[in-house]
Amino acid sequence: MFSEGVLEFTVQMLYGRDMCPMRKSRLFTSHRWGFESLWNSPACLLLAAVLFVSDAAGGQSRFQMAPPSSEAPSPSISQTALPSGQSVNTVTSAIMVTGPYSTSVLAPDANGAPLSLTIEEAIQRGLKYNMGGISADVRNQSAKSTEIGARSALLPTVTANLSENVNRVSLAAEGFSASTLPTIGSYFPSALGPFHYYSAQAQVSQNAFDLTAIRNFRAAREQSRAAVLSGRDAREQVVLAVAATYLQALTFEAQVKSAESQVKLAQAVYDQAEQQRAAGAKSSLEANRSRVQLQSRQQHLLTELGEARKQKMTLARLIGLSADREFSLAEALEGSMLELPGLEALYQRALKRNDLQSTEAQLRAAEESRKAASAERLPSVRISGFYGVQGPTFSSGASVYNGTATLSIPVFCGGQIRSDVQQAEASLKQSRSAFSAKQEDVRQEVRSAWIDEDTSIKQLAVAENNRQLAQQTLHQSMDRFNVGAADSVEVAQSQDILASAEQDYINGLYSLRLAEINLARAVGDAEQDVPKILKGVRQ
Repeated sequence: MFSEGVLEFTVQMLYGRDMCPMRKSRLFTSHRWGFESLWNSPACLLLAAVLFVSDAAGGQSRFQMAPPSSEAPSPSISQTALPSGQSVNTVTSAIMVTGPYSTSVLAPDANGAPLSLTIEEAIQRGLKYNMGGISADVRNQSAKSTEIGARSALLPTVTANLSENVNRVSLAAEGFSASTLPTIGSYFPSALGPFHYYSAQAQVSQNAFDLTAIRNFRAAREQSRAAVLSGRDAREQVVLAVAATYLQALTFEAQVKSAESQVKLAQAVYDQAEQQRAAGAKSSLEANRSRVQLQSRQQHLLTELGEARKQKMTLARLIGLSADREFSLAEALEGSMLELPGLEALYQRALKRNDLQSTEAQLRAAEESRKAASAERLPSVRISGFYGVQGPTFSSGASVYNGTATLSIPVFCGGQIRSDVQQAEASLKQSRSAFSAKQEDVRQEVRSAWIDEDTSIKQLAVAENNRQLAQQTLHQSMDRFNVGAADSVEVAQSQDILASAEQDYINGLYSLRLAEINLARAVGDAEQDVPKILKGVRQ
């Protein structure tokens, strides 16, 4: 059963100075390559047209499918309307860091003296030690090696070898004996040798024309470019993960400070109630209520302290620091607002996102792979040869060389080429769909991040006004309590309202800063813009 056919035309020239008896023929002296001289030349020159039909189970494909891109799960930011505080619904933000971005290798200075960590230093450490970036570098290196391998199919291969050969030949086994040649067989010896000779040769081979190999190389080059762009996008993802986690740690520290101020306030109310109880102006019930409120605030403070410590451990895990390393955050969660850019300008900037360009490069790679599969139907030309010295000794050896040009024409491949083409077309269709979907995903990410920031700006303004009103309410309740016009219940309620308002304000700041970071990531400028956002600057 025929499964593959290759028609090969081979032109081969073999010449040895002392080995070829016709070395001075017209072909070698005039260097004419006419067919007449080729056919009339002796055994030193061979022109063969060979039709080779293989009965193997299937043909071997020269087509190389571009491997699909494999990327690690990226960090994500979600902002949803959830209950926050006592009675209001606010947009509450959350950062989810998964996969290799959630861990890192330990830095050489992972353990050491306490340090003060700025947002810039945290990001630089993350870019250097976070596993998300390291994994992207590995994928980049793998894609580069694939490109080098595809390029090697287009470059010449040169080898050199040195050998010593010892032979003894049985002439009887070759048919030179009295039984096979009755007349002259007895004149031949039973064996020749032993004889030996040395050989030193340099061999070279190259694909002179192979359109499939050329297309494979172009596809691998685009895949390598896609991997480079994917690596740059991985840096953006690392910046997003580190900055958002740093911001979350700042938020917990702000909540600790708020809880500490609430404990001080509750302590002052309890001291005032205790003094009035001792003076007989208040009952012990009022003092006990104030003490319960104080202890509740103390419990809340302990909870916030524990969460703040764990959040710093999470940050340390992202940037190559040991979990035992003590460090403080040099930045502060401030309430400055940045001007919100227009959507159209953001859309234009987002077109240069590295992940979008990477998907486009993968599309071009799939197109080249499709062309490579179709090019399998075309002939290919390969040249090879060697030049060297052979003889009983190197000093008395003869120069020998060989030159071969092979034209391979696919005749019948058992459906292998059609299979390769269909596979490449399926991959191309998927790549086109992925690129189209990615374009819409980018637009949606930009618009969603823009809406989050716009909502957070308005939410923060309301939260700040609400906090001021809650502070005024608490002061009025305490004044009423001090003159005996109100009891501890009213003061406790005012304290709860203020705590809720403080929590809403801190959440509002966190949501705004996180929305700004997310917007910088959505337009592909996280590495450049994020370090400046916490300082109130935007490009």
